[in-house]
Amino acid sequence: MPSLKLTLIPQLPDLGEIRHMRKNLDLSQRELASLAGVSQSLIAKIERGSIDPSYGNVRKIFTAFENLLRKRALEGKNIGDRLTVGDLASRGVVSISPEESLAEAVNKMVKGRFTQLPVMVGGRIVGGITDDRIRDYTIEETRNQRKLYDEVMQVPVEDIMDNPFPILSEDTPIELASLHLQREEAVLVTRRGTIVGILTSADFLNLGLR
Repeated sequence: MPSLKLTLIPQLPDLGEIRHMRKNLDLSQRELASLAGVSQSLIAKIERGSIDPSYGNVRKIFTAFENLLRKRALEGKNIGDRLTVGDLASRGVVSISPEESLAEAVNKMVKGRFTQLPVMVGGRIVGGITDDRIRDYTIEETRNQRKLYDEVMQVPVEDIMDNPFPILSEDTPIELASLHLQREEAVLVTRRGTIVGILTSADFLNLGLR
């Protein structure tokens, strides 16, 4: 199943967004390089499209964006009134059930460009699954020859899922969500006890793109 194997490679936003986000955040190439811990010449080459950067360096750049956006959000700079969880959350939640396979989880992640899925039974949250967890489990099982790749993909989600993501009301200040997102992949957002959205680190990046 080659298409599924490719999905286990970490996904990042389009490199073409780097210049757009840098300009939107009013950063020079030198300032971005300093925040990301890379060279200014690397930033320039990426923006010109004259280099194919390593995953590690690209991750550093987008992490720098994410950290700056979180800092500005917490300080209330350039984003108007104080933000709540509901202001940044993506509406609607795609979930998966415990008995569905890892292959089905991967397919849902690829189609929706998600890096995580809440695991639900009816309206009840019972766990969470991330692309990192699937990738690590796949590597461990195939490297130790306990399972073939196709066998790994048929493992039920419930066998490797983690604890449920934190759940916060939509009117929770974004500061609290930020603390959760330093440790967790996502935060589920509720309105009157009903799950209405999900907040991830990527939503901070989307704030910068807006």
